[in-house]
Amino acid sequence: MSKKFDENPEEKRVSMDEYMAAKSELDELRRQHGIAPKEGRLSRIVSNFFERRDAREKIPVNRKKFMLLALFTGWVGGHRFYAHHYKVAVLYLLLCWTGFSVAMTIIDFVQFIPYPVDENGDIYV
Repeated sequence: MSKKFDENPEEKRVSMDEYMAAKSELDELRRQHGIAPKEGRLSRIVSNFFERRDAREKIPVNRKKFMLLALFTGWVGGHRFYAHHYKVAVLYLLLCWTGFSVAMTIIDFVQFIPYPVDENGDIYV
C-alpha cells in the first residue's frame, strides 16, 4: 500500500534554486572523487550527434545557389547534396513524400538567410 503525502505538502516541496544548488554540489563532489555521471543511452546518442555536428568542418557554399536549390529542389534534398551533407540529403530524399523534407527545407531556408556572407558570396555550412 502506498503512502500518500497529503499531511503537509508544503514541507515536502523544494524550490528550484535549492534543487539546482544541491545538484551542483553533488556534481562537484562527483568530480572531486572521480565519479563519472551516468548518462542514459538516448542522452549519449543526442550528445554524440551534437558533438559530431559541432566538430564537423564547415565548408563554403555559394549562398545564392544554396538558396535557389533549397527553393526549387529542397523537397528532395538538393541543397543538402550541394552542401555535402549527404546523410541529411538522403533522409530528405527518402522522406520527400511525407512532407518532412518540405518542412525542414523551410527551416533551412529561414535559418541560412541571416548567415554572414564572405567576399565571394559564400556562407559556411
